[in-house]
Amino acid sequence: MEVDAASPQDSVADDKYVCTCHQLFGSILRSCRKTPIIRGARACTVCRTAKMKCVGADESGKPCDRCRRQNLDCIFEKHRRGRKPGSKLSEASKMLRRLEKGLSSAKAKGAALHDQTDPQSADGSTSGHSSYPSGPFPNNDLPPLKLPASFGDNANDPHYNEDDEDEENPSAAPAKLISKENQRQPFLKTILNPEHEAPAAASYRPPATPANSRMSTFSWSSPPPPPEQPAIRDPVSVGLIDDAYAKVLFDLVFLRLNPFICLFDPALHSVTYVRSRSPFLFTVILMAGCKFFKPEAFRQCQKMANELATRAFAENWKSVEVVQAFACLCYWKEPEDTRTWTYIGYACRMAIELGLNRYHATAPPGENEYQLRERRNRERTYLVLFVHDRSLATQTGRAWMLPEDEIVRNAHHWHENGGGDIRPEDVIVSAFVQLRCITAETTEVFHMHNNSTEHGDLDRAVLLRNCNAKLTQWMGVWETEMQRANGERFHMEFLKFFRLYVRLFLNSFGIQGSMASMSNQTRAAPSVQALSMCYTSAIENLQIVYQEFAKMNMLRYCQDSITVMTAYCAVFLLRVSHSLHFSPHR
Repeated sequence: MEVDAASPQDSVADDKYVCTCHQLFGSILRSCRKTPIIRGARACTVCRTAKMKCVGADESGKPCDRCRRQNLDCIFEKHRRGRKPGSKLSEASKMLRRLEKGLSSAKAKGAALHDQTDPQSADGSTSGHSSYPSGPFPNNDLPPLKLPASFGDNANDPHYNEDDEDEENPSAAPAKLISKENQRQPFLKTILNPEHEAPAAASYRPPATPANSRMSTFSWSSPPPPPEQPAIRDPVSVGLIDDAYAKVLFDLVFLRLNPFICLFDPALHSVTYVRSRSPFLFTVILMAGCKFFKPEAFRQCQKMANELATRAFAENWKSVEVVQAFACLCYWKEPEDTRTWTYIGYACRMAIELGLNRYHATAPPGENEYQLRERRNRERTYLVLFVHDRSLATQTGRAWMLPEDEIVRNAHHWHENGGGDIRPEDVIVSAFVQLRCITAETTEVFHMHNNSTEHGDLDRAVLLRNCNAKLTQWMGVWETEMQRANGERFHMEFLKFFRLYVRLFLNSFGIQGSMASMSNQTRAAPSVQALSMCYTSAIENLQIVYQEFAKMNMLRYCQDSITVMTAYCAVFLLRVSHSLHFSPHR
């Protein structure tokens, strides 16, 4: 078959055709490339790379001056926010993602759990609310935030005690030590205790009323809903926060705040459950969330929470949710709020009256998962309240209110009885109960030996050696239990932080004689063992705060007691360094 040769004119025509096709194809590519352009950006990609101002472009597609001069495509793209592909997540981001995953699974389990409940308990029963009596109450007002000046400078301080025998004693209650240093050092006064506003003019004298010693009957089934007159308002019902954002705040509370207090179960405490059981607790949780995540609504939520606290106190509301609400009012309180002792004391009395300390060695017959979680909720509330009561007693030097009853003595296995996977928060609850018992046991022995001079130094050395051995053993046991529960690094450091604080506090008894008076040049040399333990404990505690909690983005969410403990470590180091600097034995 013969093929005709192409003429020169045909070759030129073909070249023109190919060139035209290339131009057309290039324009199509450029138009396709420009199709997804969104003119939301202020600069094109070329100017953004050069970090120069983009001038001359308009909405009609006209390129900017720089792209026109360089004959480049002027493309506008949105900024790509977030993590760059291939970059590694920080430890805090990894922990937050794991917590979010755990919260999602707990919420899914809780949704299935609430679907199995009976309609009465799911849509408004109040889990132990007694009917609100309308009888007379001695005084409908709770102790005010700020007491009058007639009480004196220290009269409205719950940590103040007129019987302080030795203001220079480093083993005194941490709150007293911080208060004394605060009065002496203007810097600490500025940091730890800002100047208050002028106190109120009216004084408050709470009337003495006989304590109600009767124990209320404890029942598994929830009583019918009590009449609520007038209606109880909450931040959602008044329009301060909508339903969708209330759920967001609950999630944030579980992710950021609950790891510190270990009080709530995400599978049980949904927005619907808490709001139907107790508008008081619902408001307090939203108030805590607003303090960190919606500051513009915090003051109004705080006002509503205080009003409901007054009403709960006046109308004698009693339920496990009311106990939790009063406890939560103390965790992230304002610096000028001095009602912690009152609130915790009232919550302790109510917990005993409701029978929250009832111990169950085995699960009751026929108990389903929903009833199990409600029972665990009651037990957890009592144990957390026990820890808070003992912690407050340690910080203030006052007597505790809740005894070591049967549920406390068996708390070392409580975290294992949840009916499923062990929760890290439940491990912390069991661990802290045992830690507070060790603290109380050692403190009581030291107090009994305070007035004894015979073999005093030998007794202190032996007691401190035994105490430090118990704390070391405690840490080993609960690190293992936390690993069983697949706890995060935060949970490990949280256990370590409290153990070091307790070790610092208890070993400070071993050097109190040497630091009784800075002006006394004949005092005895401090115990090297006790001083070494105090120093290392305080240093390591501060390292956990700024190297672990801060890097995990968790420091700002810690409760008030951790702030006090951190301040105690810092003040103790200042006092010890100043004392040893002027000591003849250094």
